[in-house]
Amino acid sequence: MSTVVVAVFPNSGVRPLDIAKAARACGLSPVYVALTGALDEQERAEYAALGPVVESDEHELAPAVAALSAHVLSGVTTFSEGLVPFTARLAQALELPYHDLETVTRLTDKSAQRQRLAERKVDAVRSVAVTSRAEALALLDEWPGPVVVKPVRGQSSIDTHFVASAADFPEELTPTAERPFVVEEFLRGRDEGDFGDYVSVESLVVDGTAHTLGVTGKFPLMPPFREHGGFVPSHLAPAEHGSVARLANDAALALGIRQGLVHTEIKLTPEGPRIIEVNGRLGGFVADMYQRALGIDLHELGIRAACGLPVRLPEHRPDSVEFQYFGLSPVPGGGVLHRVEGVETMLKEPGVVRHWQRLAVGGQLPPAATSFFMDILIGSAPDHAAMLETIDRALTHLRLTFAESGGGTSVWQARRGGMKRIGWTPPPAPPHTGSDTTRSTP
Repeated sequence: MSTVVVAVFPNSGVRPLDIAKAARACGLSPVYVALTGALDEQERAEYAALGPVVESDEHELAPAVAALSAHVLSGVTTFSEGLVPFTARLAQALELPYHDLETVTRLTDKSAQRQRLAERKVDAVRSVAVTSRAEALALLDEWPGPVVVKPVRGQSSIDTHFVASAADFPEELTPTAERPFVVEEFLRGRDEGDFGDYVSVESLVVDGTAHTLGVTGKFPLMPPFREHGGFVPSHLAPAEHGSVARLANDAALALGIRQGLVHTEIKLTPEGPRIIEVNGRLGGFVADMYQRALGIDLHELGIRAACGLPVRLPEHRPDSVEFQYFGLSPVPGGGVLHRVEGVETMLKEPGVVRHWQRLAVGGQLPPAATSFFMDILIGSAPDHAAMLETIDRALTHLRLTFAESGGGTSVWQARRGGMKRIGWTPPPAPPHTGSDTTRSTP
């Protein structure tokens, strides 16, 4: 049987079984490639139960290429943002189609991406790469209005900051030549009420032609850029749905994408849709919503495109609203999840499909929680208004207790838009030892 090579990342939202099922639906067997030492013993065994696992040094590919060459290879791909450059080098070494190295640079270097989109007259957003704090501050003195500062290469909004002026530039943020940042104009969104002021477009490029799979609506961000999840279809009217889809597909082709899945984030501004960024991979956690909404497996589509197999595109719009709502950590300093209450009752609410507790009880919250979410509420509703009502009803049952890193215990009520603290127990006072000031008289 022919095989498809899939580069995998530890603790990815795309699980080994997702990949194996998709590959087998294409008549292929999977071979998993992981960076040396990236997978722990348990996760490596999870992959190995479904197909061969080949480990590779990030840059010295020869041993992995030799091991992979023992298989009949049909294609190579990845569903992980951080492995796009590695997958491109691997594909080149295996002489298999994938994004070429110039396209990978445009997909993973935010400065190069902005430059290319401006050159091709797709979208022009003012953006400058900086390699020092002094450069960043000089730009902030020149530019009117707020900016966004983020790494040239990064994902999941990690180290992404909203900066209103030079005085607000984070003290700990120090761009370097090894880790440059971009300073770019802040795209101010329009008021979308209960919905986010941005969407994502999921596309599939086949032989240089971009096809829209769907437009994913979003919930309002928590500051600074923390995502609360999404829903399919978006809340946009058909005409605007078409305009954001065209913008996303024009951007994908301008960047040089010839095949594969594309995830494009687009800001809804008063002046029209603007590109936030284009990613050469599947959008995080969206596959489940599209499977339920349209009956299509995005993992299978990605593998088919990578291997040059025929693809079946969606033929209709969803007749229900499928959603995922992310529970974000409310404890900025970190801590330990001590208790989760109300899940069983929540699961009985009409419209709730399932609940995924990503952070187990006893799990450690990271101190910087920009991109971290603890759980996902998954559901279905007949329309967007009913979706919001379903989320509100479901979350009333969910309470979480945290042992905070600074001491003390807090209890939080889940709710749409961010949790509300409903109880707090301070840390116990240290025992009073006192001091003996009595002295004997000689």
